[in-house]
Amino acid sequence: MTPTFRELRPEEQSACLDLWTRVFTPSRDYFERYFRDPWWQPRYTRVCEMDGKLVAAMQLVRRPVRLGNGRTLWMAGVANVATLPEYRGRGIASQLLKDLHAVMDSDDFTFGLLFTGIHDFYGRHGWECLPLPLYEATPVPVDISGWRFRTAEPDDLPAIQQWYAAFYADHPLTVQRDDTYWRVWTRWDDPEWRTKFYIAEDTSGAARGYLVLETHYETEEQGNRVVSAISVGELGYAPDDSEAGRMLLGFASQTAFMAHAPLHFFLPEADIERLVRPLLPDVRWVGNQGAMVRVCDWEPIYAANLAQRGTFLSQAVALALLLGLPDPADTPIPHDLRARHPVRPACYSPVDSF
Repeated sequence: MTPTFRELRPEEQSACLDLWTRVFTPSRDYFERYFRDPWWQPRYTRVCEMDGKLVAAMQLVRRPVRLGNGRTLWMAGVANVATLPEYRGRGIASQLLKDLHAVMDSDDFTFGLLFTGIHDFYGRHGWECLPLPLYEATPVPVDISGWRFRTAEPDDLPAIQQWYAAFYADHPLTVQRDDTYWRVWTRWDDPEWRTKFYIAEDTSGAARGYLVLETHYETEEQGNRVVSAISVGELGYAPDDSEAGRMLLGFASQTAFMAHAPLHFFLPEADIERLVRPLLPDVRWVGNQGAMVRVCDWEPIYAANLAQRGTFLSQAVALALLLGLPDPADTPIPHDLRARHPVRPACYSPVDSF
């Protein structure tokens, strides 16, 4: 039967969830938030129908990300690229991606972002690699005595929202989250999803900040499940409260040290230099190598004087300059351009991962 490529019909959400659950490991409830996302539209879910059923699907998520100067841009995230095993090898994913490109380019998106382990496939369709900030550190014991670190409770959300907004206000590429987004996308009211959020309380019991801490596992050859890394997805506290920052990161280091695991930070270079290196002696850039980007609208790039019309500039370089990210791998940015558009504290939080 000839495949039909189209947007998802609202009444087909359950069938699409079944498809994603069959192809990927997470359970059905993991994917439900894609349709509850405050910015979801039916045309953001592209599907292929064959033999009277959905055989493939691809998702676009809409995110307002900061530029770091008070402005925001719309980013299109590509997720849930799934084809049933018996229908693979027929070019279905390629056609779905082309359809999604048409949606991205006709809407008000400035650029697209995705995370993948198959760079060649997306590279053939015009995407370029742009590693995002990710650092690895060797943890050490840190004195955090007198402070308490507890998992967040539902009524901690307003304080966390304020800490997040204050800490990341000048961090390009971070998502401008509203209350609906916090509750839907982070699934705040689900205690199992909320366990990654830790609240730091000082010796008086006052809450001073928060930390998103996640434990990653791997399976050894013997079949044992062991901790492979502890990651700091994000943190937040009042801008002038350096003691809270040191205690939060000390708690992360102490946790990783006790687990005999490396410590990962999804933080930009400026935060690493200011907060992490004074605390930990061994910190190194590794980069989130799965990130790829695609420009949807070149007008903001021209408006920022990054390139003149008719001048070639790779997509990865253009977005690195626009957002203040480090140079793309193997693509050094010309000194004059970098001098005018220096590296800024740009990063993308795993809390917003799609």
